[in-house]
Amino acid sequence: MKRRLFTIVLSVLLVASVFAGGSSESTSSESGETVLTVLTTAVTQEPEGTLAKEYIAEFEAQHPGVHIECTGVPMNSALQRITTLAASGALPDLFVNVENIIGTLNEMGICEDLTPYLSEEEKSNIVDAVRESCTIDGKIIAYPWYSAPNALIFRTDWFEELGIEPPTTLEEMAAAAQKLTRDTNGDGTIDTYGFGLIGTNDDSGATRFVMIMRSFGARELYFEDGEWKTDVGSPESIQAFQYFADLKNKYGVVPPGAIENSFNENVNLMAMEQIGMLIAGSNSVGKIFNANPDLRGKIGSVQMPSAVTTYTPVSMLGWSLNPESKNKDLAIEFVKFMSNKENSIKWVETTGRLPVMKDAIAESDYLADPLFDGFIAGVENMVQAPNAPFYAEVKTELGRTYQKLLLDPTLDVAAEVKACGEAIQNIIDNNT
Repeated sequence: MKRRLFTIVLSVLLVASVFAGGSSESTSSESGETVLTVLTTAVTQEPEGTLAKEYIAEFEAQHPGVHIECTGVPMNSALQRITTLAASGALPDLFVNVENIIGTLNEMGICEDLTPYLSEEEKSNIVDAVRESCTIDGKIIAYPWYSAPNALIFRTDWFEELGIEPPTTLEEMAAAAQKLTRDTNGDGTIDTYGFGLIGTNDDSGATRFVMIMRSFGARELYFEDGEWKTDVGSPESIQAFQYFADLKNKYGVVPPGAIENSFNENVNLMAMEQIGMLIAGSNSVGKIFNANPDLRGKIGSVQMPSAVTTYTPVSMLGWSLNPESKNKDLAIEFVKFMSNKENSIKWVETTGRLPVMKDAIAESDYLADPLFDGFIAGVENMVQAPNAPFYAEVKTELGRTYQKLLLDPTLDVAAEVKACGEAIQNIIDNNT
């Protein structure tokens, strides 16, 4: 076991007692029900939570004597929570897994190989890029539920009003953002900004920055010739950091508080009609319309604009099965039910999160709306993110650097980016 993984497990053992969670050893209630324990992010948010509970109630109705014991966890806390439960022997039957932690969870040895539970037809029905993201060393270790690929969403009515074409390049995106940043009521104060910049040092912020950096042709982490490498520190990566910082410091097209404005803050800003563009997943659309129904028909999407290439990382949220579960067949039946065609189509209409099953995508009239053009293009061109257990550390280093540049326009961008590249190389060296 690598040193980093050993450190994580050792540390969480010390605090495991403070967390509550279902154990795979407890498979029945006092009333004799079969209890399937599930750890999920869905019930911690809306509109996902309400619909997920409806699906769970329907599954229970179809399976008398079965109870789904569902525990919620915020996405940003999922890795810590799962690791803690595993270390304390309290891992539930099913637990959330996503593309950016799947490598870590697989290395911990807590994910059952699901390949024997799926027919060839079921496997081929999963969107190819999503299926590949769920597969490590030939084993399917997560069953996908939905996807939310990032694209550029924008106010179509504002673009039409100002005569702006939807951007296909990052240069065009910056130019559009400048036109959209304006004082609409003539009081001398800017009240709409062109671009919602997610400047927080978390997975949401770093993922969007990586999309920009890879668009310049620089990779934050990649595996080549039998080893992990990074392009951070290259001229292309310096261009990317400069572009990102310029959106705030040079062009002034982002709202105040950039480094504090997380995904949720930016979604709220768009719902309140204060920003005109945002790099966001399709789930953001459901949240925006839920907060401001008047924006229906006023938002469109295009695939992530590029500098020299286009990069859309695989987006996948699914379930992994505890190898120690006593309810494996029931667990597999449950996850297949949650992501079947009928439920997937209803899910995207309510939440904006895209199906990962080809038949659901093909038969969803809702997805035929131009609103989803960018997201569908993203699904068809998604690329697997680095499947390294230490990938989260790399993203944190990226976030630390872009926050410094956003805060202090006087810093030497090239020097800061080269230092970031050296720090990432140290992360690689310490974990391989």
